[in-house]
Amino acid sequence: MTSASTLSESWLVVNTVSNIVIVLGYLLVPFTVLRYLPLSASVRIAGTFFFATCAMTHLSMAFGFHHSQWMVVNHVVQAASVVWFVLGFWLLLRAALRRAEDKRGKS
Repeated sequence: MTSASTLSESWLVVNTVSNIVIVLGYLLVPFTVLRYLPLSASVRIAGTFFFATCAMTHLSMAFGFHHSQWMVVNHVVQAASVVWFVLGFWLLLRAALRRAEDKRGKS
């Protein structure tokens, strides 16, 4: 039978490793996805900020800094950058849709 402390330590290791893998995934997005999308520089920067702050959140979760002042600042930057990224991307998609509709109308 496994002791409670051994089980607790196992969950701590699983949590830490999982969060570090998530950090790596978030840090890869700007280099493996965003750079290949037809985004404006502003939207690409916002997306990079968003994914980097997501990575920082999971890094702090991996090492137990959930409620530090650093995390509050990180979450404020994350909130602003996700709004900037999503609205900017939405505007780009709407502009692309309008161009496609205009092109269809001229055919």
